[in-house]
Amino acid sequence: MPVYTLLLVGTAFGAIIYGAWRKLSSERSHPFVTLHVSPDSAVLPRSEDGERSKTPPRSLAELVREKVPSLGSESTFKGVWWLPGGHLQTMYCSVGDFTKVDPVVYERKLLQLPDEGIVAVDISPPFTSEPIAKGENVLLVAHGLTGGSHEAYVRALVARVTQSKDKAGLGFRAVVLNFRGCNGTPLVTPRLYHAGSSDDVRHVVLWICHTFPDCRLYGAGFSLGGNILAKYAGEEGDQCPLQALVTLANPWDFLEGSHYLPSTFLGRHVYRYVLGGALRRLLQLHAKVFLEASGLPISRSQLENVLQRPSITLRAWDELITAPLYGFDGPYDYYAKISSSRHVQNIRIPCLAINSRDDPITGSENLPLRQIRECPWVVLAVTRTGGHLGWFERGPDGRIARWYVEPVEQLLGAFVDYGLENRQKPRGVVDGADADLVRQDGRPDVGFRVLSPEQSKLLVSGVEVSKLFSGW
Repeated sequence: MPVYTLLLVGTAFGAIIYGAWRKLSSERSHPFVTLHVSPDSAVLPRSEDGERSKTPPRSLAELVREKVPSLGSESTFKGVWWLPGGHLQTMYCSVGDFTKVDPVVYERKLLQLPDEGIVAVDISPPFTSEPIAKGENVLLVAHGLTGGSHEAYVRALVARVTQSKDKAGLGFRAVVLNFRGCNGTPLVTPRLYHAGSSDDVRHVVLWICHTFPDCRLYGAGFSLGGNILAKYAGEEGDQCPLQALVTLANPWDFLEGSHYLPSTFLGRHVYRYVLGGALRRLLQLHAKVFLEASGLPISRSQLENVLQRPSITLRAWDELITAPLYGFDGPYDYYAKISSSRHVQNIRIPCLAINSRDDPITGSENLPLRQIRECPWVVLAVTRTGGHLGWFERGPDGRIARWYVEPVEQLLGAFVDYGLENRQKPRGVVDGADADLVRQDGRPDVGFRVLSPEQSKLLVSGVEVSKLFSGW
């Protein structure tokens, strides 16, 4: 039996025993959710329409406490007995069978960006079944490491929020951004994406606002995608077009996380190799594009060395590939500059962040508690357990479900009912020299071209779907 398998089996058995003991002892004395808010929580601006304007305005903290009971002091978590503790909650994300739960039908659009790179957006409900309507609520979703719209943690949320109102749902439209090279997205330029790729978010936001000109746009980011969206919101500041943002398992501070990961036994021997290996596998899927490119800041011999290694840690990947490819001065410069914790103080839209105290990937020391106390626009909910993107519990029907879906659904519904003031959205203008290219008014570096179905089929043909590391 391989060493890693023995480590995982032994650790899992030990974690079950230890986790069950901790679960019994801690549930009696600690609430499941602890909220961290600024003492000067922002009063939420609202639209001047009808009955909504007759009720007193609320602060973000008040709205969360009043309208999101899943995050209240009486909130409960009906954890699965054989998934106690952060390690097993996290591992189950990858080993569990979620093929028969939360089915979602998407329509895919390929967007060519100004640098000729491509991202894929998966829309649900599809336009073919639900044509665009005026005043839609649209949820932009960003996935985690090497993931995509197919991920179970994404589908769990999308399936719920897109339920029609006549079925007691929110009736949202979801747009899932599949980053460059992920989930079957064609890679045609020697650039993937990294944990700070907020520039690609701007192109997709412009496409959404151009396609749904009367929409109210919200955001939800998972793990690495949560960092990207939080970074984007901070960079945009007062000009951010998102009505509100939710992040789940956002790593926040990658510099702190880079020290935490190798400090634990499983982090040192398992997690950092799994994460580095997932990124290396993504590169292997698209190796031809990189090996045939000229003028890269990485030599061909270095690329071949990384591609042929039997294993690679996350830090080694960032040192050998990420930092030089994207112009950072080494891995620690990269970690420092792409961390969304640096941008918390500039966020100017309502933001709820949910993290677990026992997240084995990021730890809890990376949480930006000081920054959140000083930022009136962010509420951080820290759960007692849940791991990294796990939060598996027994649902009302006895099946395994993900706890976080309920508070996110409650919050989005509360924002809609409250009638948040509509944010100003970027305006797309057709390029005079290219009728298919839409650029952002005042930002010629931001734009998109929707590829035709024929072009999409041509580009997708022969591309392996990168469902290479599922769950995180």
